[in-house]
Amino acid sequence: MSSANLKSTVRLIAASFAAGAGAMVLVGLVGPVALQGGLSMRDAMAATVESEAPTVEPLDVAAVHAQLAEAERSMASARAATDGAMSRLDRLSGR
Repeated sequence: MSSANLKSTVRLIAASFAAGAGAMVLVGLVGPVALQGGLSMRDAMAATVESEAPTVEPLDVAAVHAQLAEAERSMASARAATDGAMSRLDRLSGR
């Protein structure tokens, strides 16, 4: 058997072993949970929690507008800092 055939055979056997081991792990771990139907309703109902109405804080529109304005200023300054490099890149790429 040539070296290439031997390597191919060893790889095939190793892959087959890994696939078999993976299948056994999958059947061993996932199989019992699937047979039991996942979590049973009894387990899900064991810890009941009283629900409270969610508290929603009012939205500060002025703060949101201030954040948006700051983001616009930041984008404009970043764009201004890279305009020269971008135009040079456009010239070099033939655009």
